[in-house]
Amino acid sequence: MHTFYLVLKTLLVYLYTITAALSPAVGGGDFEPSAPVEPGDPLKYIQVEAVDEGFDMCTPPAEGGGYRYGPSMILNTDGSLDVWCATDGPGDISDLVGYFRLYDGGKRKSFEKIALKPTGGGWDSLSTCDPGVIKFGGYYYIGYTTTLDKRGVDNDICVARSKNPDGPYEKWTGTGWGVEPVPLIEYTDNPDFWGAGEPSFVMMGDELYIYYSWNTAGATTHLAIADATDENWPATLEYKGEVIPDKIGGDSADVKYLDEYGRFIAVYTEKRFSPDSYVAVWESFDGVDFRRCGVIKNNTAARLHNCGISGRADGHIDAGDPVYLGYAYGDWGPIGWATRLHEIRLSLADGPKTDDTAEENIETPIGTRPVKAIPHVLTVKSEKQVYNISGPTKVWTMSFDDDRYCFPVLLGTRFYGYDESVIKIVGGIMYPVGEGSTWVRLEWNGIIDDFLVNVVSDG
Repeated sequence: MHTFYLVLKTLLVYLYTITAALSPAVGGGDFEPSAPVEPGDPLKYIQVEAVDEGFDMCTPPAEGGGYRYGPSMILNTDGSLDVWCATDGPGDISDLVGYFRLYDGGKRKSFEKIALKPTGGGWDSLSTCDPGVIKFGGYYYIGYTTTLDKRGVDNDICVARSKNPDGPYEKWTGTGWGVEPVPLIEYTDNPDFWGAGEPSFVMMGDELYIYYSWNTAGATTHLAIADATDENWPATLEYKGEVIPDKIGGDSADVKYLDEYGRFIAVYTEKRFSPDSYVAVWESFDGVDFRRCGVIKNNTAARLHNCGISGRADGHIDAGDPVYLGYAYGDWGPIGWATRLHEIRLSLADGPKTDDTAEENIETPIGTRPVKAIPHVLTVKSEKQVYNISGPTKVWTMSFDDDRYCFPVLLGTRFYGYDESVIKIVGGIMYPVGEGSTWVRLEWNGIIDDFLVNVVSDG
């Protein structure tokens, strides 16, 4: 055991030193607003490929099923990724919006919270799903799909805002922001069809581009533009109509702007839930006229659906940014869906790549193929449960996941509740103040552990 702690301590010291030197503080933050760019070369076409087979950032419970789908992802300045997904709701409520944060390219995951839920008796009382998120003016805005029809048809789009990614959110009421929601975009066609939903946002100067599904006899994507300088921007919408035509059984288009290449990129899944499913890629130089330019099929899972790509808070992707593709996959049924994340690579080509038969995706039954583990943290502990100290002493902390795998906690810990006449803790280091004993409470991501400190004389 002594050897284990010695090795672990050496590793922790190394990781802590490297992290302290290279990593900014844990948390989000806004990038500087993206600078205007010149339009891209129309003779070149965007190509996108999944770097590898990726890993599951969410998996359904072994019993009872469940799902996360339609991820909306914001890349923070520290490299972490804020993720919002639709998740199954209780009773007659079909969906809620869950939120979590990924660190280190997905190797670490925060606890998930329900960020947005229906207002009882309100326009969204049956569903808050298909989140699309953007941040500007100090607020996170979630656009989401909702319906008052228990069949899941005749959908509309509502929007809510919050100063924090995990809420609480106030909803657009038609004249301002409050509790009782009204639609941002109301579906006005045949109520027996699916309707409007699945919004995606991109900021272009002072204008907010809002892309959304409009599904009647076919699945299409429409565009509306709002004045982002107006706090009540939902009241300023100008409708531009259809921008992506029938999507061959496709679903939500997630749209970002590529600063390096001077064009918009849209991704959505086609042949969804089938063994031949893939991600379709479209591009546009003005955000209105889109053309088909590629597919993403190699390395992705079969039966995928409802995808999204990461971008900065304003919906832009800049040169050098890591870019991620996320989607749900699996059959309809009691087992549920997993949610996979890939890093993707962007490039330009002389022509489009639109033949989905030239590549193969991966048949991945839920729960049968090993994936890169993301710890679901059960507990956090200090290295020792009793410290006998006579000089400055570092408190090393670690956490344990479902499989009791131990990994170090380097940032975000809090120490409190101790007797300051005995010790003081600064930067995770305990400094003796006077002889005696005191309990210390350690907290990390809402998990609590207590340990005892005895201050003793030298020797």
